[in-house]
Amino acid sequence: MFSPDNTGDILIFLFHFSYSTTLILVYSIAIIETLLGVALFFNFKVKVTKPLVIFSCSLFLIVAVLGFLNDWQFACGCFGKFSFGKFDPAMVFRNSLLLLMALWITVDNSIFKKLIQTGSFINNNK
Repeated sequence: MFSPDNTGDILIFLFHFSYSTTLILVYSIAIIETLLGVALFFNFKVKVTKPLVIFSCSLFLIVAVLGFLNDWQFACGCFGKFSFGKFDPAMVFRNSLLLLMALWITVDNSIFKKLIQTGSFINNNK
């Protein structure tokens, strides 16, 4: 499911890392993303987790925009083998959507909790 080759190519291209350093970074990114998702799911250290998710989504969006604007001709390996990961408008849109979703869970979570506590959210669905 996860193929580090394409993401490694980007790190080598951008930062001129060695191949072994690149592999460590690529697998670290995947592990960090997974841990952040699990932490969000279980509401673990929410005040730290949510800003880290926004930060990572912002970085991925910046890389997507840079790749699109500079017409990079290699795939990033985003979403593993399930996506071609070309730097195109679809990738910029997808990463923008992910960033907006991360911002939404940070900002609107308090509004959603208030709706549930008052019962207006539950009563409207009947």
